[in-house]
Amino acid sequence: MNAKATFLLLAALSSGIAMGAEDAIATAQVRKVALFKNGYNWVEMCTTLPDAQRVRITGMPNALLGTVWWDAASGVRQLEGGSVEVESVMESYGYADLLMANAGKQVKIFLKKDRQTEGKLLPTAKRETPRGSFPKQERAEVVGAPKIFFVQTANGVQSVAAEDVTGVDFAEAPQQPMEKVEGNIVTAQLEKPNPGAELHFGCVSAGMSWLPEYSLELEEEGKAKLSCRANIINEMTDIKDVELRLVSGFPALGEALMTSPLNRAMKLQDFLKRLGFLTEERNDSMRVKRGIMSAGMTMPCVAESDDFEDDEGSEGSKQVEDLFYYTLPHFSCERNKSILRELFTCEVPYSHVYTCHVPNQSMLERLSRNGEPVADVWHCVRLSNTSKQAWSTGIVTCTVDGQIAARSTLYFAAPSAETLLRLNKSMQARVQCSEELVKREERNAPGRRRDSVTVSTFRGTVTLKNSSDRPMELRLTKEVNGLVTEADKEGKISVSPSYSGNPRSVITWKFAVQPGEEAELTYTYEYEND
Repeated sequence: MNAKATFLLLAALSSGIAMGAEDAIATAQVRKVALFKNGYNWVEMCTTLPDAQRVRITGMPNALLGTVWWDAASGVRQLEGGSVEVESVMESYGYADLLMANAGKQVKIFLKKDRQTEGKLLPTAKRETPRGSFPKQERAEVVGAPKIFFVQTANGVQSVAAEDVTGVDFAEAPQQPMEKVEGNIVTAQLEKPNPGAELHFGCVSAGMSWLPEYSLELEEEGKAKLSCRANIINEMTDIKDVELRLVSGFPALGEALMTSPLNRAMKLQDFLKRLGFLTEERNDSMRVKRGIMSAGMTMPCVAESDDFEDDEGSEGSKQVEDLFYYTLPHFSCERNKSILRELFTCEVPYSHVYTCHVPNQSMLERLSRNGEPVADVWHCVRLSNTSKQAWSTGIVTCTVDGQIAARSTLYFAAPSAETLLRLNKSMQARVQCSEELVKREERNAPGRRRDSVTVSTFRGTVTLKNSSDRPMELRLTKEVNGLVTEADKEGKISVSPSYSGNPRSVITWKFAVQPGEEAELTYTYEYEND
């Protein structure tokens, strides 16, 4: 079943536009929605065309630049964006607005200092916005409600100051104050009338998003139960009985801050200024910080996209390129509401892992004291995704025997992949690090600023004590400013060159420490003195 996409402004316009309008009216209906996690969504919509060559389409979302696509088989030649001004009830108003809207009615007005007056409310002259040939942005502002009103009483005409009014009673139901509201409209121009034909179109819009929430119950050794729920936030429109897709991944949304000119939300000068601002290369880093990809994105819409078709009874998420889709059929949600929906529950294998990151020697000098631990050891679990659906990055609550053990972040894992989940800091592991100078020597440095350099050789020791009652599988990394030449116990060495001094080295050890035991790791590195 399709659902009417009744956006607030355009919904208010549809009734006001229909009366006396030359264009026929068609209301767009949401068919399918794919939600990204950054507040944007891909919407597929449909409407039935009336017997007309020009059709005004209501219910269209505010699309992003370059993402509006329609099915050419319907005979639509072009879409036109414009604006219309209609009267609408004021969202909030005061006594002055109410009195101005009810001229000619019998009224009793209550005033300050326990005064009141009763009679017929006389009309008040209105000052309108000049029309003529003035550009819209140069028109004078409409003057608001007057400060003085006049009432025809039994004893003559009495003036009332708006600021003195404390209450109003009408002899009959009052008219609510109205105001002029300008909204955007979209008109379809057809090659020829095509009554009864369906017009399918789609676009990238904003107003709906989702985020996953996980619950992880660590059961018997090596087994865990992972449950996932989707928290869906809808600020776009009422949707009913639609096919909803929740997208996990990193889609490239080009110019994600730019709405389509079809919406007429910005004037030409502002649009060009904004477009130039976003396309300058110097802003690429800023876009990345905001989580907006600089690459373009196009998703042409067809009547029934194959990307949205699943075999009946299929299980798990579906992969399209590098994105993963979770399907929620027959989904409904009113505007400005959130829904928490079950996605899946699965059994997953896990293993305990302890991680520790020891900083470089300059950081150790500033942060550590003699005899104190130099780094934290974190208790983690390694989860293997043996299910058929991807795990999207989200918050996870971990419990053991019904008691909360951690609240952490579960990072993305495709089917058959692994992810590491940090639980809490281990209070039963102690890591210390010490270094000693082994030798210092002068070496030739051809091609350098000086003929020779002073090289110091250091030997370091990292000690880890396991005070718990369980074995600890350790993954320990050590950063070094300098060139690491040796690391025992099969430590893996990676070196990154630096153009301003000594290279940066990282040593990675993977080993196990039994309960009550102590492990000692050694390494050697060279450091060039300035």
